[in-house]
Amino acid sequence: MNRQSLPARLFHLLAILCLSWTTSCSDSPAPDGLSFAQPVIDLGELWAGEVVPLEFPFRVTGSEVRIDTALPDCGCLQPRLTVNGEFVPLGTVLAPGTEGVLVVDYHTAGFQGRKFTGVDLTGSGLGLPLKLEVQSWLRPWFEVTPRFADFGQVQGDIEQVVQLTVVGQEPFQMTSLLGAAPPLQVRGLPSLESKKQHTFQVVLPPTTAEGQHFGVLNLGTDQEGFAFTVPVSYRVAGLLWTIPDEKILLGELNQSVEFFTQVEVGVRAGRLELPQVVTKGLPDAVVRIETVVEGSRYRVQLGITPGSEHIGGELILSLPYTDPTGKSEVLERRMRVFGAVKKTKEDENAPPD
Repeated sequence: MNRQSLPARLFHLLAILCLSWTTSCSDSPAPDGLSFAQPVIDLGELWAGEVVPLEFPFRVTGSEVRIDTALPDCGCLQPRLTVNGEFVPLGTVLAPGTEGVLVVDYHTAGFQGRKFTGVDLTGSGLGLPLKLEVQSWLRPWFEVTPRFADFGQVQGDIEQVVQLTVVGQEPFQMTSLLGAAPPLQVRGLPSLESKKQHTFQVVLPPTTAEGQHFGVLNLGTDQEGFAFTVPVSYRVAGLLWTIPDEKILLGELNQSVEFFTQVEVGVRAGRLELPQVVTKGLPDAVVRIETVVEGSRYRVQLGITPGSEHIGGELILSLPYTDPTGKSEVLERRMRVFGAVKKTKEDENAPPD
């Protein structure tokens, strides 16, 4: 099946924009402030998977304006402001007479059917706020079966694998993993030959991250400008769990003021005795252990009195666990502890070294 080349389609689109700007200028003078030649772009039918660069030309007339934010409706749009072909940071004052372009990269991978999206511009001056819109009808260049890599509920103690098949309109090679939510991995990259159908595996390594998780894999191909995405979901419900699971993020704390955080630990099956807890790299830390449910659930209270600019250490839990078959062992969970310390007024007023 033939597809129009991306440069040809862009040339056609830019011709329409230029004609629209010329027509609008001949009919009436541009309004004061910020105005766009074509605030709505209808791309018609596209193959899903393309990255389409778009341009929204604008003028500033009569009075200055300032564009403070350019917020896309979804991650499929990546906008940036240019004047005379040079990048201009948001928040820059644009004087009367300025002509520029809001450039938007439209990532179509993972979408199907009619799609309406856009960029909301806010700031100060006439013509703001306003919305730029992108419309398209997306046909899948790649079809993935199943469409979702759903691992269902897992205990998280062993590796899990879901196998998928992807079919393209023309022979292609899968080349790279462009992006993946950790800890997900992909096997079968790069593909060894160019063909219309490929099979690959999405891998969920052992994980202790309790709860429901969603992610997206973005896979690149040798088809220029084309990629495809795979949504991923899984729920971890291990026999033994901790909340949080691997990291304790304390945020910003007041210096010399004691702060308490907590970790819940428990089992869904079997028996857990009272945990033993030690700290590493956390001077003067205080640990208290509370029994929530005897033999199955405990709460570890960690008290920290910040004395420096940063907090970094470990909370190490030794967990005497007996599984449902009667096998007993002491399991270990290590949790990294991170935090920052607010400067006091004396610190802020102190002269630099």
